[in-house]
Amino acid sequence: MKKVIILGLLALMSCTMEKRMDRKIRRAERKIENLTIKYPQLLQKDTLYDTFNIVTPTVKYDTSFIDKAGDTTYIYKDKLRIKYVRTGDTTYIEGECKGDTIIQTVEIPIERIVVRKQTFEERFGRFFKFSWILVVIVLLLYLAVRGIFRLMKPF
Repeated sequence: MKKVIILGLLALMSCTMEKRMDRKIRRAERKIENLTIKYPQLLQKDTLYDTFNIVTPTVKYDTSFIDKAGDTTYIYKDKLRIKYVRTGDTTYIEGECKGDTIIQTVEIPIERIVVRKQTFEERFGRFFKFSWILVVIVLLLYLAVRGIFRLMKPF
């Protein structure tokens, strides 16, 4: 029975991994926001260039009408081709405009955070500072325990 109660309490008190990760992400976002407000030089404006290809389809149209003269004419200009054919009393006109590819480059401004790697001296300095604080804490604990034992020993 005790095991069931303990397991039930642990299940109620424990958080899921997703909730913990969400809290850590929100905390990191708040820290980044505070840092960028305090030090705006951390944000560096950069431009991203992206190229789009826009393809226009081929347009083709055929028609005919009645005319008295007979002749064939071809007209070519850039991507436009026209064929004009007269046969007897019928005229055929066929037109075609070939497809084209338009290449457009778009500039997308983005902000990115500049991350500077620490030098060896900075990392060593942090380690030295942490180890010095640790030595002081251990020394104070040793002195406190030694003083407690002196008070507990009879003279």
